[in-house]
Amino acid sequence: MSLTDVMSAAGLSSWTELALILCFITFAAIVVWVFFVRSKPSYDQVRTLPLEDDDDLTTAAKGGESA
Repeated sequence: MSLTDVMSAAGLSSWTELALILCFITFAAIVVWVFFVRSKPSYDQVRTLPLEDDDDLTTAAKGGESA
C-alpha cells in the first residue's frame, strides 16, 4: 500500500472545504470590521496627520492639547 492510497482513503477533502469556509468567513469579518464597525473619528484623526505641524504632533504625543 503506497502513501497515495493511504492519503486517498483518509477522506481529507472535507478538511480543505472547512479551511476554505473558515478563510472566507475570516476575510468577510475583516471587511465588515474595516468598512462598517471601526469608528469614524479614528479615521478622521489619521486622515489629517500628514497636514499637521510637527509642534502639534509632539504636543499630542505628550498627551496635551495643541493651542
